[in-house]
Amino acid sequence: MENLENVMEAILFALGREITTEELAKTLEINEEEIIKSVDNLKNRYTENNGVKLIDINGMIQLVTNNKYYEQVNKFVENAKRQNLSISAQETLAIIAYNPKITKTEIENIRGVNSDFAVSRLLECGLIEEVARLNLPGRPAAYSVSNEFLRSCGINSVEELPNYENIKIKDEQMLVSDYEDTTKDEEKIEE
Repeated sequence: MENLENVMEAILFALGREITTEELAKTLEINEEEIIKSVDNLKNRYTENNGVKLIDINGMIQLVTNNKYYEQVNKFVENAKRQNLSISAQETLAIIAYNPKITKTEIENIRGVNSDFAVSRLLECGLIEEVARLNLPGRPAAYSVSNEFLRSCGINSVEELPNYENIKIKDEQMLVSDYEDTTKDEEKIEE
Protein backbone atom coordinates (compact mmCIF):
# COMPACT_ATOMS: atom_id res chain seq x y z
CA MET A 1 0.00 0.00 0.00
CA GLU A 2 1.29 3.42 -0.91
CA ASN A 3 2.04 5.67 2.09
CA LEU A 4 1.33 2.81 4.52
CA GLU A 5 3.21 4.51 7.36
CA ASN A 6 1.19 7.70 6.94
CA VAL A 7 -2.06 5.72 6.82
CA MET A 8 -1.11 3.82 9.98
CA GLU A 9 -0.08 7.04 11.73
CA ALA A 10 -3.46 8.60 10.86
CA ILE A 11 -5.34 5.53 12.11
CA LEU A 12 -3.39 5.42 15.39
CA PHE A 13 -3.93 9.14 15.94
CA ALA A 14 -7.67 8.98 15.19
CA LEU A 15 -8.18 5.76 17.16
CA GLY A 16 -6.55 7.09 20.32
CA ARG A 17 -6.25 3.61 21.78
CA GLU A 18 -4.01 0.60 21.40
CA ILE A 19 -4.38 -1.82 18.51
CA THR A 20 -2.62 -5.00 17.41
CA THR A 21 -0.65 -5.32 14.19
CA GLU A 22 -2.98 -8.22 13.36
CA GLU A 23 -6.02 -5.90 13.56
CA LEU A 24 -4.30 -3.35 11.33
CA ALA A 25 -3.29 -6.01 8.80
CA LYS A 26 -6.80 -7.47 8.70
CA THR A 27 -8.53 -4.09 8.37
CA LEU A 28 -6.12 -2.73 5.77
CA GLU A 29 -6.00 -6.11 3.99
CA ILE A 30 -2.20 -6.17 4.06
CA ASN A 31 0.37 -8.76 5.11
CA GLU A 32 1.17 -8.42 8.83
CA GLU A 33 4.92 -8.40 8.11
CA GLU A 34 4.45 -5.16 6.15
CA ILE A 35 2.60 -3.67 9.11
CA ILE A 36 5.38 -4.70 11.52
CA LYS A 37 8.03 -3.18 9.22
CA SER A 38 6.01 0.06 9.05
CA VAL A 39 5.66 0.09 12.85
CA ASP A 40 9.46 -0.09 13.16
CA ASN A 41 9.84 2.73 10.63
CA LEU A 42 7.28 4.83 12.50
CA LYS A 43 9.11 4.26 15.81
CA ASN A 44 12.28 5.57 14.20
CA ARG A 45 10.43 8.62 12.89
CA TYR A 46 9.73 9.82 16.42
CA THR A 47 12.74 11.10 18.37
CA GLU A 48 12.96 11.94 22.07
CA ASN A 49 12.15 15.55 21.20
CA ASN A 50 8.91 14.79 19.33
CA GLY A 51 5.66 15.58 21.07
CA VAL A 52 4.35 12.08 20.43
CA LYS A 53 5.86 8.63 20.30
CA LEU A 54 4.81 5.17 19.17
CA ILE A 55 4.84 2.55 21.90
CA ASP A 56 4.57 -1.23 21.72
CA ILE A 57 3.30 -2.94 24.88
CA ASN A 58 2.49 -6.65 24.89
CA GLY A 59 2.03 -6.63 21.10
CA MET A 60 -0.29 -3.62 21.21
CA ILE A 61 0.78 -0.39 19.50
CA GLN A 62 -0.41 3.10 20.27
CA LEU A 63 0.49 6.69 19.49
CA VAL A 64 0.90 8.53 22.80
CA THR A 65 2.08 11.86 24.16
CA ASN A 66 5.78 12.02 24.99
CA ASN A 67 6.16 11.93 28.79
CA LYS A 68 8.84 14.60 28.44
CA TYR A 69 6.10 17.16 27.82
CA TYR A 70 3.66 15.97 30.49
CA GLU A 71 3.71 19.15 32.59
CA GLN A 72 2.95 21.42 29.63
CA VAL A 73 0.23 19.13 28.26
CA ASN A 74 -1.31 18.70 31.71
CA LYS A 75 -1.98 22.45 31.86
CA PHE A 76 -4.49 22.02 29.02
CA VAL A 77 -5.88 18.55 29.58
CA GLU A 78 -7.70 17.39 32.67
CA ASN A 79 -6.82 13.74 33.08
CA ALA A 80 -9.16 12.02 35.53
CA LYS A 81 -7.10 8.82 35.45
CA ARG A 82 -4.09 10.62 36.96
CA GLN A 83 -5.86 11.42 40.23
CA ASN A 84 -3.98 10.42 43.34
CA LEU A 85 -4.68 6.92 44.58
CA SER A 86 -5.36 6.21 48.23
CA ILE A 87 -2.89 4.07 50.20
CA SER A 88 -5.36 1.17 50.11
CA ALA A 89 -5.64 1.45 46.31
CA GLN A 90 -1.84 1.57 45.99
CA GLU A 91 -1.50 -1.53 48.19
CA THR A 92 -4.13 -3.34 46.14
CA LEU A 93 -2.45 -2.30 42.88
CA ALA A 94 0.92 -3.64 44.11
CA ILE A 95 -0.68 -6.94 45.13
CA ILE A 96 -2.32 -7.32 41.72
CA ALA A 97 0.88 -6.34 39.87
CA TYR A 98 2.88 -9.05 41.64
CA ASN A 99 0.06 -11.63 41.56
CA PRO A 100 -1.53 -11.68 38.09
CA LYS A 101 -4.96 -13.31 37.84
CA ILE A 102 -5.78 -12.75 41.50
CA THR A 103 -9.32 -12.62 42.88
CA LYS A 104 -10.73 -9.98 45.20
CA THR A 105 -11.02 -12.59 47.96
CA GLU A 106 -7.31 -13.42 47.62
CA ILE A 107 -6.47 -9.69 47.72
CA GLU A 108 -8.55 -9.31 50.88
CA ASN A 109 -6.82 -12.32 52.47
CA ILE A 110 -3.43 -10.66 51.83
CA ARG A 111 -4.53 -7.18 52.99
CA GLY A 112 -6.74 -8.39 55.81
CA VAL A 113 -9.48 -5.87 54.98
CA ASN A 114 -12.31 -5.40 52.51
CA SER A 115 -10.98 -4.24 49.14
CA ASP A 116 -14.21 -3.52 47.24
CA PHE A 117 -13.59 0.22 46.95
CA ALA A 118 -9.89 -0.13 46.04
CA VAL A 119 -10.63 -2.65 43.28
CA SER A 120 -13.50 -0.51 41.95
CA ARG A 121 -11.29 2.60 41.94
CA LEU A 122 -8.47 0.80 40.10
CA LEU A 123 -10.94 -0.51 37.50
CA GLU A 124 -12.36 3.01 37.10
CA CYS A 125 -8.84 4.41 36.55
CA GLY A 126 -8.10 1.68 34.01
CA LEU A 127 -5.04 0.47 35.95
CA ILE A 128 -6.39 -3.08 36.35
CA GLU A 129 -8.70 -5.22 34.30
CA GLU A 130 -10.77 -8.35 34.68
CA VAL A 131 -8.89 -11.09 32.83
CA ALA A 132 -10.93 -14.18 33.68
CA ARG A 133 -13.90 -15.63 35.52
CA LEU A 134 -12.94 -18.61 37.63
CA ASN A 135 -14.93 -21.81 37.51
CA LEU A 136 -15.76 -21.60 41.23
CA PRO A 137 -19.00 -20.87 43.09
CA GLY A 138 -20.04 -17.32 42.29
CA ARG A 139 -17.68 -17.26 39.28
CA PRO A 140 -15.26 -14.73 40.88
CA ALA A 141 -13.36 -12.35 38.64
CA ALA A 142 -9.58 -12.56 38.38
CA TYR A 143 -7.67 -9.31 37.94
CA SER A 144 -4.35 -8.29 36.42
CA VAL A 145 -2.76 -4.92 35.76
CA SER A 146 -3.72 -3.27 32.48
CA ASN A 147 -1.62 -1.87 29.67
CA GLU A 148 -2.48 1.58 31.11
CA PHE A 149 -0.64 0.57 34.30
CA LEU A 150 2.38 -0.58 32.26
CA ARG A 151 2.31 2.64 30.25
CA SER A 152 2.12 4.71 33.45
CA CYS A 153 5.15 2.88 34.83
CA GLY A 154 7.05 3.21 31.57
CA ILE A 155 7.49 -0.55 31.22
CA ASN A 156 6.45 -3.10 28.62
CA SER A 157 5.49 -6.00 30.87
CA VAL A 158 5.17 -6.96 34.55
CA GLU A 159 8.44 -8.89 34.23
CA GLU A 160 10.17 -5.48 34.26
CA LEU A 161 8.85 -4.66 37.73
CA PRO A 162 11.48 -4.76 40.48
CA ASN A 163 11.92 -8.23 41.95
CA TYR A 164 9.76 -8.34 45.07
CA GLU A 165 12.18 -10.59 46.98
CA ASN A 166 15.08 -8.20 46.29
CA ILE A 167 13.04 -5.25 47.57
CA LYS A 168 12.13 -7.19 50.70
CA ILE A 169 15.77 -8.18 51.31
CA LYS A 170 17.01 -4.61 50.76
CA ASP A 171 14.45 -3.28 53.26
CA GLU A 172 15.50 -5.86 55.85
CA GLN A 173 19.20 -5.09 55.25
CA MET A 174 18.52 -1.39 55.62
CA LEU A 175 16.83 -1.99 58.95
CA VAL A 176 19.70 -4.18 60.17
CA SER A 177 22.34 -1.67 59.04
CA ASP A 178 20.38 1.20 60.62
CA TYR A 179 20.27 -0.73 63.88
CA GLU A 180 24.01 -1.48 63.73
CA ASP A 181 24.81 2.18 63.07
CA THR A 182 22.66 3.23 66.01
CA THR A 183 24.40 0.74 68.27
CA LYS A 184 27.83 2.07 67.25
CA ASP A 185 26.68 5.61 68.03
CA GLU A 186 25.47 4.49 71.46
CA GLU A 187 28.84 2.83 72.17
CA LYS A 188 30.66 6.06 71.31
CA ILE A 189 28.44 8.01 73.70
CA GLU A 190 29.13 5.55 76.55
CA GLU A 191 32.92 5.91 76.13
